[in-house]
This record gives sequence, C-alpha cells and structure tokens, in this order.
Amino acid sequence: MKLGMPQLYEFDNIEDNLKLAKELNLDFIELNLNFAYCRNEMENGHVAELLKKYNIKATLHFYDEADFGTYQEVVDAYLIHMERYAKLGKGYIRSMNVHNIPGPVVTISGVKNYIYLKEFEDYSKRLILNLKKAEAICNKYNIILVIENTEQLVPYMEKTYEIEKNAGLKFCYDCGHDNVSPAKLNDWIKKYDLHFYEFHFHDGIETKCHLALGEGTMDKKNKKDLCKENDDWINKRGEGETWVNLEVKKSEDLRISVPYFRNIK
Repeated sequence: MKLGMPQLYEFDNIEDNLKLAKELNLDFIELNLNFAYCRNEMENGHVAELLKKYNIKATLHFYDEADFGTYQEVVDAYLIHMERYAKLGKGYIRSMNVHNIPGPVVTISGVKNYIYLKEFEDYSKRLILNLKKAEAICNKYNIILVIENTEQLVPYMEKTYEIEKNAGLKFCYDCGHDNVSPAKLNDWIKKYDLHFYEFHFHDGIETKCHLALGEGTMDKKNKKDLCKENDDWINKRGEGETWVNLEVKKSEDLRISVPYFRNIK
C-alpha cells in the first residue's frame, strides 16, 4: 500500500509539494489540474525530472466539475483536455481521477430534484460511453482511470455505480466524502462487489470535510482496514498496490495526519 498527499493550495510550485512529501516520507503526490501551476509545469515539461529528483510518484486529479454524463459537445471538450494532459503525463502519471457527480438540480418547494434521475436511461448511456472513451485515452498513455465519489453522493446514484461496475470501470473511494454525504457508498460496496484502486482518506464531521485525522467522526480503523483489504485484492490480481491519498488540504494537517494514519492499528 502506497501513501501520498494532494497538491496543496498554499504552495505555488510543484517542487514545494514534493519537498513536503519527502519530509513526511510519502510515496506519491496527487497533482491537480484545477491548479494553474500544475497545468503550467506539466506543459513546461519539468514534472518528470522533479519527481525523479525527489523519488516521488504521481497521480493526477482531473477538473472537479467535469461531468461525463452531460451533453456530448461539453464532454468532447473535457476529453480533449484529458488527452492533452494524459499525453503530457505519460511515463510518470499512474492514474487519472475523475468525479462521479450527480449533475444538474432543480429545486422545487425547497426539495432538490435531480435531472439525471428523471432522464436516467439517456444519462446512463452517455455516461458509460464517455467514461469508456476517457478510459481508452488514459490506457493509451499507460494511465489508470479511477472514478471518485463526491460529497454530493445521492441515493439515485446507486444505479450509476451498478452500471459503472458492470462496465468494468475502476474506482477511488473517498472515505471522507462518504462520511458526510447524503447516501453512503459504503452501503453499496458488498452489494455490488466494489473494489478500489485508490482511497482518499481524511476526516469530517456533519458538513465539514477534509479535516485532519482525529478532528472528525469518520471510523478511521474501519476505513484503514478496507484499504488493506483492497490492497490484498489488487496484489492477488497482479495489479500492484492500493494508493491512499491523505487528502487534507494544508501542510499543518498533513503533519498531523500522516503519523495518525500510520499509527491506526
């Protein structure tokens, strides 16, 4: 099992992130395309050299708002960007992370109504078609595509996970998101025999998320055990290891969370 950290907002260059990762004896960093300094440094061609210098590996987080179930013209633009950065990351990016998002909402008399629930058949066809296109792009550059649950996981998306699993897609389990979301991906894991190539691990309480470990209500022992179970599953398949991103968002919280995670028994 490999342990890593996210690219941080407080820094202005990738090297400062790598210095912190090295200080904390971490295995990888999750680079993030939402940050201009990530995109700029990938385009300048310096990232592979920096990773080699610090002996740190990398994953890549795609744009948070990317919706692969929306209209094709919009998805096509996202796929162009994915191809661009997958090509730039060939040889040093292990995986590309995209969000499973609930899509547009209509609020009626204070109640949220999800358009994709009403249009589920058409939505699900678009979603699987485009996620398979995204997966093919990633595979072309030896990158794994993983799909992550967000804080906005809602009950109708149980069907979404079922069809994604049946389509052979791969997943990232954000334990912290699940701790504060309306529906619980944890409830569907055994039902659909879901396995995870990556985990995002952070604490949370009520609606607050991405807290340092120990500052929230997440069952850290249970979730670390799940990381280990998936690590064993991946090892037996000959597909490497599970990668666990301690996805707290500032260096101070990482310095708390890294030893906390390692001491969970």
